[in-house]
Amino acid sequence: MIPPNQNRLGIDHPVVSVRNHPEAVEKFIRLGFSPSPISYHPWGSVLTLMMFENNFIELIGINDPSKFGTGEVDGFCYGRTLGQFLERSEGLGLVALHSKDIEGDFAAVKATGLPVQQRVDFRRKLTKADGTPDEAVVSLGMVMDPELGDASNFLCQQHRPEFIWRKDWQSHPNGAIAVDEVVYVTPDLGLLEARWTKLFGPESTLRIDGHVESNTGCGRLVALTHAQANNRFKSVGMPVSYTDKPHGIALQVRVRDLQSTGLILSENGVAHAETEHGIAVTPESAGNTIIEFVE
Repeated sequence: MIPPNQNRLGIDHPVVSVRNHPEAVEKFIRLGFSPSPISYHPWGSVLTLMMFENNFIELIGINDPSKFGTGEVDGFCYGRTLGQFLERSEGLGLVALHSKDIEGDFAAVKATGLPVQQRVDFRRKLTKADGTPDEAVVSLGMVMDPELGDASNFLCQQHRPEFIWRKDWQSHPNGAIAVDEVVYVTPDLGLLEARWTKLFGPESTLRIDGHVESNTGCGRLVALTHAQANNRFKSVGMPVSYTDKPHGIALQVRVRDLQSTGLILSENGVAHAETEHGIAVTPESAGNTIIEFVE
C-alpha cells in the first residue's frame, strides 16, 4: 500500500548510518523495534528498515565497498557518498522526502533555486511476504547543498510501494507508530530556515520559541542552536559531533504507550532518561543518534 497520509515531500525516511551494521541492528531490537529483513543496495550498502504507517527509519551500513561506483550517475554513487559520511561520522545523515511523482517533484524543487544533482534509478532485491524473490524499484532525486553537508535531502519514489509499506513490518514491541520529528543542530538557524522555506513553503516553516520548525505534512523538521539542543537533551547527552555544519542529532518517534516503551528499555538494559517531551535513549544506544519517544 502507498502510505495514506503522505503529503508531497513529507518525511519518507531519515537515514541512520553506522559502521557496524549487525551491532546496530541488535541495538535497535533492544530499543523495541522489529526491523525488516536485511537487504542490500547494488552499490555496496546493507540496510534494514523500521517501518511505520506513513514513514520509516532506514538503518544503513557498508557491506561491500568494492561495489562503490555501481550504478554511478554523472560521477555520483550513493554507496561512495555513504562511505565518505562514515569516514567522518556515524548517525543521522540524509533525510529522504516522499515523492509519488519523481519527475514533477524534482522539477519543482529545482525551480525553487535549491541546488539539485542527479536522478538515480535502481532496483533492490527483496523477498515478498509469500517468500518469493522480487525487486523493489526506486527513483531518487538528489537535493544536496555542500554548504549544509549532512542536512541535505533526496527525493524518493517507491514504484512498487506494496513491497515496502507492509503491515507485517509495522508492528513493534515498543509501540512505535511514526517519526514525528527530525532534529538538527546548526550554528545559524537561518541556514535551515531558508532551505526549508523553499522545500515546504513559508507558511509551513516558522520560528517557534526561538527555534525553527517546518511541518512537512508528514512529520516536522526542527532546527536548534547548540545551546537549545544541549538543553533539550541534557538528560542523555549529545551525539559525537564531527562537523561544524548543520547536522541531524535526534529522531522523535511517537509510540502508543510511553510507559510500556520505558519498561522495554529498562528490561533490555538500554540507557535512557526523561525529557520535556517524553523519554530518550543515549546516542550510543542508537548509532550516535538520540531517539526520543513520545506518546
